[in-house]
Amino acid sequence: MRKRLITGTVYVAVLVGFFFLRLVDHRLFGILVYAFSLFGTYEMLHGIRSAAERENSDVAGMSLSQRITVWAYAIAFTPLFYLCEWLQDGSGYRGVLIFSFAFAVVLFCLLVVDFKNTTLGGTGSALLCGIYPTAMLATMLLANELKTASMLALLLIFVISPVADTFAYLVGSLFKGKKLCPNISPHKTISGAVGGVVFGTGASVLLYWVYTVCTGYEYAGVGAAWAGTPWVLFAVLGLVTSLLTEFGDLVESVIKRRLGIKDMGNLLPGHGGILDRIDGTLFASMVVYILFALFITPIATAAL
Repeated sequence: MRKRLITGTVYVAVLVGFFFLRLVDHRLFGILVYAFSLFGTYEMLHGIRSAAERENSDVAGMSLSQRITVWAYAIAFTPLFYLCEWLQDGSGYRGVLIFSFAFAVVLFCLLVVDFKNTTLGGTGSALLCGIYPTAMLATMLLANELKTASMLALLLIFVISPVADTFAYLVGSLFKGKKLCPNISPHKTISGAVGGVVFGTGASVLLYWVYTVCTGYEYAGVGAAWAGTPWVLFAVLGLVTSLLTEFGDLVESVIKRRLGIKDMGNLLPGHGGILDRIDGTLFASMVVYILFALFITPIATAAL
């Protein structure tokens, strides 16, 4: 427990540090996303390779050419995003979208070019390693580039997810009860899931209130004419984000179960690997960015 607490404290301190760095230049936050991508890719590749070697099978194992392609995708993804943003403001998403399409095409081409060493299972595994986590992290980069309230969007991503995860554990441990998905994650309970959603939703509304009070931002999105709109919208955001945070945790559990491992890595003592920490955050970032991009456009009255 002590090791877990120390590691968690250091991890939070690193996150807070990057939020402060973002105040200097918002692009510096991309370093954190880049680190998530590289460490997460390593954990995925290592887990799949270990499973393939343990089972003495190359059905789902990747060839050297496929692993190189996955690494090239992860290494170039975030720098390419910011290069495109530098060349033309707002074009980062186009660059990584085209790059992701090219990544998939290259993997299919390797089935012919490297016919003797590649398999369809390996191609699927390579696509999985590219999407999870690198491609999914694109929404975090996009949230960081929002013209208004990007700080609020990132705070919601990194607050709702851990709050939902923490209170799901605490409430589940206190009330126990019927298991949520016993075949996937035997320790998760329905009571814990409900607790996580309730506190995650509350954290979203509370964070929005604190943010507006401290910065002077106003909600000016869809339905801004009614004063109650932002409260309803941020409650819905918190609800959906909390649900997908818990779902993301289940996805990670399935991946680990299929790979026959307990943790995705050992970078964070007591917590496992990077993917063990950001599994729910990956799904949370998608919800937050989509809702912000479609509905939430607050007017800045104070720069952040």
